[in-house]
Amino acid sequence: MIISNSELLELSIKIEREGEKFYKELADHVKDSIVKDFLIHMAKEEASHENQFKKILEETDNFGWENDEILKVLTEEKFQTDIFPKIGDTLGKLSQFEDIEKAFDFAIESEKVSAEFYHILGSACKDIELKTKLLQLEKAELDHCDKVKYLKKRIQGKFN
Repeated sequence: MIISNSELLELSIKIEREGEKFYKELADHVKDSIVKDFLIHMAKEEASHENQFKKILEETDNFGWENDEILKVLTEEKFQTDIFPKIGDTLGKLSQFEDIEKAFDFAIESEKVSAEFYHILGSACKDIELKTKLLQLEKAELDHCDKVKYLKKRIQGKFN
């Protein structure tokens, strides 16, 4: 079992594109201007991560994960599903407050999964420079998670 760079690129692009779309669509349903601006910023961040990952894979051929069977199984079993839900599946099922709150819950979990994806790649990688870049992507996803948690509290009216 070999995992190719193109398989990882495809998967990372899927994760980041779904995130970008999710945040753009969620921004359309939020009235708070600070939260809306942040969600638009998050969409841009996801697009930036896609470009960063493309650049990483273009820079070198041997990352150390090509023969990692555990990584192959993990990517096939855990990361092939939709990480970010469709906004239509989230909104419209509950009251306005509850569905925005639920969307933020999805965003928090999705950012955690994205961080885990980059962590797993970094753990399997042998190149120190690439490990550093993947660690930076992982940290960025965890930072996003913390910011989304804060904004969820803002939407709930816990902050003014």
